[in-house]
Amino acid sequence: MKVLMRFLSELRRRKVIQTFIPFLGIIWLLLQVISVVTPLLNLSPFVATSLTIFLFACFPIVFYLSWYFDITTQGIKVTQVDDADEPKQLGWQWWLGLAVIIIGSFMLALHYFNHARTDFAKRSEGLLNTVKASSIAVLPFLDQSPNNDQQYLALGITEELATMLGQVSGLQVASASAGFVLSQQNVFPIDIAKRLQVETLLSGSVYSSGNRLRLRVELINAANGRTLWSESYTRELTEISAIKTEIARTVVNLLQNRYLPPGGLSNQSATSSSDAYLIYLRGLEQYRLHTAESLKTARRLFEQAIVIDPDYAMAYVALADTIILLAEGRASFGVLKADIAARLAEQHLAKALVLAPELAEAHAVRGLVLYYLNDDNDTALQALNKALSLNPNLAQAHLWRFATLERLGRSQDAWLAIQQAHRLDPVSIAHQYNLAFKLAKRGERAAATQQYQQLIADFPASPMGYIGMANLDNSSDNSAYPMLNDTGADIYINNLEPQLLQNIKALGWQGH
Repeated sequence: MKVLMRFLSELRRRKVIQTFIPFLGIIWLLLQVISVVTPLLNLSPFVATSLTIFLFACFPIVFYLSWYFDITTQGIKVTQVDDADEPKQLGWQWWLGLAVIIIGSFMLALHYFNHARTDFAKRSEGLLNTVKASSIAVLPFLDQSPNNDQQYLALGITEELATMLGQVSGLQVASASAGFVLSQQNVFPIDIAKRLQVETLLSGSVYSSGNRLRLRVELINAANGRTLWSESYTRELTEISAIKTEIARTVVNLLQNRYLPPGGLSNQSATSSSDAYLIYLRGLEQYRLHTAESLKTARRLFEQAIVIDPDYAMAYVALADTIILLAEGRASFGVLKADIAARLAEQHLAKALVLAPELAEAHAVRGLVLYYLNDDNDTALQALNKALSLNPNLAQAHLWRFATLERLGRSQDAWLAIQQAHRLDPVSIAHQYNLAFKLAKRGERAAATQQYQQLIADFPASPMGYIGMANLDNSSDNSAYPMLNDTGADIYINNLEPQLLQNIKALGWQGH
């Protein structure tokens, strides 16, 4: 209390209030002028807001100056601090204090200015936040085309929207493949959100007829199922890339305290050719089937897309990824010799990285080539780290990073990597199996058992959950391997020891 009284007494002695009042009067007068002039000159309301922020940011500076100076009839004089006839000169400490006050005021003004600018930009586009969220899942878009033959287009748009949103820092985006699996199991959207642990859902539909495309999208609050935003887009098919970019930009602006202006979100995987794009999506449709024949077909389709558009970076990445799965190996299909597959994949990835150096998927697949086919673990880790710096929501890249770290003997880092992979896609067979295996190795057998049981419940036809349980029950010393796709078990099962195969069938697996 004494300190406060002494401070108030010093305010009176230094005549701070007398100096401050004229400044307040000037601010009031200027605000009145601004309020009148802004509509007369048809100025943006943001101009008035900016000037107001500037004036109020001057408060600390004026207060500091009025503490050390007095306004008198003879002019501005330094305030005396004692009874001396001559006031003391202000030293370097005063200049330092003034610099700190000015910088602090500037930073405060800049903070409020950026907040006001973001709010104004969102308000002008009708994008004011209705809920703030840091996580989202993109559900499979529905095909509502007349012939119901555009599902490959709907799923391709779903994946690309998830990828674009995944590039945004501070936003956790669940793997699109997890949404595919749960939707096929007829799980309700709200339950999908609970399983994926996301706060919001993005769903939509596709209507394609000829060269016309109509997209309808809806942003949903997962907590209560309410629609936060919906929009319809009717454009030419050639404009699909621009539509996806606009949807992703709008979602970010609705959910986060930031404003991405038009053009503020890049799409390095885009192509200017609608024909190449559709063939590429046909290739992805075959790729998802994960059979030797479907992958051969996917390879041909990706090659056709590249012929149509030689600058289509994402087609080169998809082609390289497909070739890896066709290579020899215990988690691939053995159609190509490993060294030939590695050379072809690296050639395609080199082209992709020249066309789009910041394409996260290209760096991720390069890491896979280096790990899986070249045994170059250190360089593979660098490539995967680069990919995740560009898009931290690439679940597969986290899985491949886990595999690389395991091989390098960095068990704790590998544990963190598989946890993140599972967090982004808790439905994946590979993620569930490897997470459970790591839990068992850490001595957490109860948690491992629970995870294997969840895997069996999700995929009763897959052997992997039963393999894990058999290993636990028989204290087997079998080593887990990071599966490169969720059908790697179909290849791995053929190489199991007869006794282990018998054990997993005893647990309830019916085989293929």
